[in-house]
Amino acid sequence: MFFAGTHDLTLDPQNRLSIPANIRAGLDPAVDGIDFYVVPGKQETMLTTLYLFPERGFERYADEQSRLLKPGRALEDWELIFFAHATLMEVDKQGRVLLPQWAVEKAGLKKQVKLTGARNRLVLWDREAFEKYTEQNWSRQADLKEQATGGLGVPSA
Repeated sequence: MFFAGTHDLTLDPQNRLSIPANIRAGLDPAVDGIDFYVVPGKQETMLTTLYLFPERGFERYADEQSRLLKPGRALEDWELIFFAHATLMEVDKQGRVLLPQWAVEKAGLKKQVKLTGARNRLVLWDREAFEKYTEQNWSRQADLKEQATGGLGVPSA
């Protein structure tokens, strides 16, 4: 599944999050599964996100990381933290997942959140943090892409 777009959502008092119907409808149960893993996402000073992977997408991501990352102490430490927090969340009949308390606290989520697409995963942000991040980085898009390509001159969209 390919994820793109932005959704304004609300966490209920029990930390339940409604996964938009168009996202759920786009999942192929045989390929993607029907539930989601939540894992630690981007972590910077004053900004923490959560990543939501479809269950089988998370398995593919984990396999890919084990092939790409160099063995050693840093990898071991990352795995101990990352996989310890990876939590499978079942989608209920109303299309909601129950976010674990650790996830809500670590990401500093309040009631108003943003769910954004990021190719192979969804990203959950505190809505205010997303707005600030977007404001700060909007004009840097071309530079960020240039940096990510290593200066290979990949055409801009």
